[in-house]
Amino acid sequence: MAGGRGKGALQPGDPRLLVQWTRRYAKSRTIGFLVQWVFIVVIVMAIAMASSLTTIAYEQNQQGLFYLSVLFMMLCIAGLAWFSFSPWGGEIIWRLTQWLYGEEGYASYSADSERATPLWLTGLGGGLVMYHLLLALLVSFRTISMLDMQPLSAIYMAPFLIVMIVRQDLGFWAWIWPVLYALHGVAAAAGAPIVFHGQWQLMNMIVPVFGYGLVAILIGHAYSRYALYRLKSLARSGLPEGEEDGEGEVG
Repeated sequence: MAGGRGKGALQPGDPRLLVQWTRRYAKSRTIGFLVQWVFIVVIVMAIAMASSLTTIAYEQNQQGLFYLSVLFMMLCIAGLAWFSFSPWGGEIIWRLTQWLYGEEGYASYSADSERATPLWLTGLGGGLVMYHLLLALLVSFRTISMLDMQPLSAIYMAPFLIVMIVRQDLGFWAWIWPVLYALHGVAAAAGAPIVFHGQWQLMNMIVPVFGYGLVAILIGHAYSRYALYRLKSLARSGLPEGEEDGEGEVG
């Protein structure tokens, strides 16, 4: 019936609303991702600088600088892999995240969200690093153009991000990143005027990778603020006594 409520819609005062908005809040807490994003941006910028130096050294036939640049690039990529998969990297992110959230403390929407990372997923992450290392080397040797790097990156990056989103059961905000990244790759490969030229060619990777990631993170954070507001409003208004909810747990 037009204007009517859906059969399964929750009515005001239903205690399941409290659980619903608690889960939405927990699934949209993105400051941890923002902390990780900052660390990775710094490391990847170092990799990009090393890649540029490698190209310059190759063009000018400066073998010493060339080998030093390749070595530096490989060390940076190894540092990125260590930070991504080492317990120490995770501990740094955890502590900074908890400090930034302050009095909000810790929230987990599911016990499954804390499952140990399986070996196959770690392998996929390592493959992502090696794949982009290969692309960077191919660009350095001018086997492929920098303009081709992002569309080729999207072939691996977008599915990998989707696997991570499904695995971690993240909120809607997380899907923004792989969707925009994949669409950007398709548009760039089709010749859309969305590429940088000349000395700005590195931006063809930096902007899609980190720009779309930052957009997704900020949208998620904004939604978490709204979910927290709704949660506090429900808590202040009170819920009927004696009613129980069986929709799962939020820790």
